Amino acid sequence: MYLHRPAASLIAPLLICALAGCGASDEDMDEPSDAEVLPGDPGFQRDPALNVDNISAAAEKRSHNMGQNCMGCHQPHGPGKGLFTAAGTVYAPSGTPVAGGTVELRTAAQGEGDLVLSVAIDGNGNFFTTEPLPFPDEALFFFLRAPAGGGTNNMPFPSISGACNLCHNEQRRILLE
Repeated sequence: MYLHRPAASLIAPLLICALAGCGASDEDMDEPSDAEVLPGDPGFQRDPALNVDNISAAAEKRSHNMGQNCMGCHQPHGPGKGLFTAAGTVYAPSGTPVAGGTVELRTAAQGEGDLVLSVAIDGNGNFFTTEPLPFPDEALFFFLRAPAGGGTNNMPFPSISGACNLCHNEQRRILLE
């Protein structure tokens, strides 16, 4: 049986390259590059000019990414305009986004209790606000009102987060008739 053995002149450069990291310095190996820092990472550098008021308005269609977690970008380590305190997408039972209506944040269930904030559902079915809210120190109940006096819906238990689409994903959408 014949085994091919590389010439000794090829082994030395390969061994040196392996031991030396083929030109990569220790810094290159340990530190992530700027391209690897993603939104949500504490190393993400947010432009302070993005920290502005940003609140949904009825019939407006400037929002995007229906059904996705809005807080993924609209947070202290993200590239979204405004630091959202509550945001999500409201759907009709048919699966289409509801255009119009309001989301109320209250101190008690079933639409009762003190109104803390009312946010319009925009023309794309999204609602969002940068208004200060007491999360996570105080829990609030979410209550929805359809446009033109239509149906209502509510979350029967309080939440300490306004990142609605984090839980209300494609399998558990926020529904309103």
